[in-house]
Amino acid sequence: MDLETFRELLSPTGQRLLRQAVSLQPTETTFLTCAATLRKHHAPALAQAALETALLRTKAREKFADAALMYFTREALEQSTSEIVGRHRARRFAEFGNVADLCCGIGADAIALARAGLTVAAVDLDPLRVAMCGANAAALGVTDRVRGIAGDALAAPLPDARAAFADPDRRANGRRFLDPEDYSPSLGALRGRFGADFPLGVKIAPGVAKSDIPSAAEAEFVSLRGELKECILWFGPLRQAVRRATVLPSGETLTGEGEASPPPPLAERVGEVLYDPDPAVTRAGLVPQLAERLSAEATDFEVQLLTGGAHAPTAFATAYRVEHAAPFHPNHLRDYLRERQIGRVTVINRGSPADPAEVVKKLKLKGPGHRGVLLTRVRGAHTAVVCERLG
Repeated sequence: MDLETFRELLSPTGQRLLRQAVSLQPTETTFLTCAATLRKHHAPALAQAALETALLRTKAREKFADAALMYFTREALEQSTSEIVGRHRARRFAEFGNVADLCCGIGADAIALARAGLTVAAVDLDPLRVAMCGANAAALGVTDRVRGIAGDALAAPLPDARAAFADPDRRANGRRFLDPEDYSPSLGALRGRFGADFPLGVKIAPGVAKSDIPSAAEAEFVSLRGELKECILWFGPLRQAVRRATVLPSGETLTGEGEASPPPPLAERVGEVLYDPDPAVTRAGLVPQLAERLSAEATDFEVQLLTGGAHAPTAFATAYRVEHAAPFHPNHLRDYLRERQIGRVTVINRGSPADPAEVVKKLKLKGPGHRGVLLTRVRGAHTAVVCERLG
């Protein structure tokens, strides 16, 4: 979709066509058939844009509660921040009043900031994305707080901005970059524009090497429902810690200061409960802090699992009640499960060389019961833990 076609889509004629496209409930499979139907009475480009919007609105439901009112391109939707993550991030900017959203895309972050009561200058090189940002802000009732600017994030005039958030492009020619200095614009260029003490947040890939995180930044790793989503580098007054793990939707955070903490003590054996830390915790290097909070110990220095006695409920790990733990021998595991009429297992691998799919195939189980089987290492020994998820 180009800018001219998008503007036509926003016209009364385009909106009628969009409603018709939505009524067709297009999918990837039926897209061409639906397109042929609409093209009988409408220009091909506009029909394509309407169908694409209808399809992407359906896909966007996982990210946005108001997806049915919004506009996207495929790439911009894929790159956009989900509503829950954006709302969490916007809270940190609350005191600054006027904020710049650089590389704004379709406006997910700008809208989250505006809904938090901030005035936003939304900047993007792509005029189409700026137009979509404006249309989305209007559709969601915050158009008076969002001003779109088509321009360079490093050069667009931002005289009123008291803080800035940037989501630089991490892809080029089909490649994804992990080093923030390879982004467009680069982390160094963004910091250079605003200065060392300016309140700046920069979204980067969560797989970033620890050595590529500037010492002046707080690195916040964010997960949503157990899936690692992003890392945010916070600079200037926005920096509140050295390392942080945030788990959403609860919003609970775990922080660490200074150098990496020593590993937790090694358990003699698997206890009554196993804890599988959230990926935000492991990427932030905060497993030692979590172990201390849970009064738990490590099962192995190379595997980031924790074990303890009584269950300590936590948002920072998935907890399992341990039923049986023994060195991993397929025949022994099969016999144990068959004796208890376990016919279905969910196999989770944490540091084991075994392939979960192959293990399930070889067990050949029958019976009404279900268990989890966690394949891991305990003090270097490959171990199978039969368990049930808690909470």
